[in-house]
Amino acid sequence: MKTVIAYSLRNEIVSEANRHDFWARKYQRVKNHRFTAKTFSKIAFENAGWHWDGKTNLTVSMTRVIKKRGKTMDDDNLASGLKATRDGISDALGTADNNPYIKWVCNQRRGDLSVLKSYVDVVITEEEDDG
Repeated sequence: MKTVIAYSLRNEIVSEANRHDFWARKYQRVKNHRFTAKTFSKIAFENAGWHWDGKTNLTVSMTRVIKKRGKTMDDDNLASGLKATRDGISDALGTADNNPYIKWVCNQRRGDLSVLKSYVDVVITEEEDDG
């Protein structure tokens, strides 16, 4: 596996499953996360001069970075919170998020944050050809 690209998104990830927001507020948050992920992913791909051929196996790791004293999420809430980010990245790749060539990995870690509550680090790796 080789790392193709790594970048950060300033999306504050919340537990969508445990939120009871008015539908319009949730809709806007999801829309903003997806748009941000798509836009910044496309920019990162262009800056790196990288284009996915659609047939190479990829691993997309999304890591939610939180404050040292921030609250962690359990794995199902983490996955639901990162869903719009996942959709935006798949939009930038030009495919559906259920593409069998893409493996999605959700993680979280503590970081040294001063202004943001959280952000997302994205790392895309691809399998190298053995032949």
